[in-house]
Amino acid sequence: MVKFQLGDTLGAMDLLRRVEVKFPEAPEVRAALAAMLWKKGDQGGAKRKFLEIPNAQRLNFGNEEYLTKTVSWPPQMIDNIKAVSASFDESL
Repeated sequence: MVKFQLGDTLGAMDLLRRVEVKFPEAPEVRAALAAMLWKKGDQGGAKRKFLEIPNAQRLNFGNEEYLTKTVSWPPQMIDNIKAVSASFDESL
């Protein structure tokens, strides 16, 4: 995520894909991938990856306190995952 915050989106995505191989079910990994896909402009892919997160856990990624205190994500990641989360709120 530091690579992503510093603008190395390709390096960040490569690293996160390797983490996904080791922890494919982890909601934080899926959410991070969704945030990166959103930033890349792949809103459909971001939404699909976000929907892979179980419902109860998915709600956490719209909560800024959870993102800053529990998982401690950098600002750019927080902005992107909140945008993904908000896109579902708008479509309801």
